[in-house]
Amino acid sequence: MLLGVSDCDKSGSKKALRKIEFDHSVLDKDGMLNSEVAVDYEFCIPKDESKVAEVKAIEPDVNMPAMAKGRIGCSKDEYLCIVSTKDDSWKEKLYAIASLPYVRRIIQTYYE
Repeated sequence: MLLGVSDCDKSGSKKALRKIEFDHSVLDKDGMLNSEVAVDYEFCIPKDESKVAEVKAIEPDVNMPAMAKGRIGCSKDEYLCIVSTKDDSWKEKLYAIASLPYVRRIIQTYYE
């Protein structure tokens, strides 16, 4: 079990699941789309080191590009966080992130 992730978080509460604004049901158990490619997703968190530590405890490989706003439009008081589904515990991590009270939305990342 992930650090700080309760059984309720793992199953995904309805409120938390509503924050996930991309179709993650199309991903296989390894987090791959069509067994070929992982999906990246993004969300914003407050610029608070305790919140950063909480997210990194769930997903140590979170990417937090400096000064980026992402498609999600993080404010100057927020960090953009990008996570890949390429992980056998991707769903548990996604649900744990969605259950964080300060994460408002999670969308798929599209690179240009």
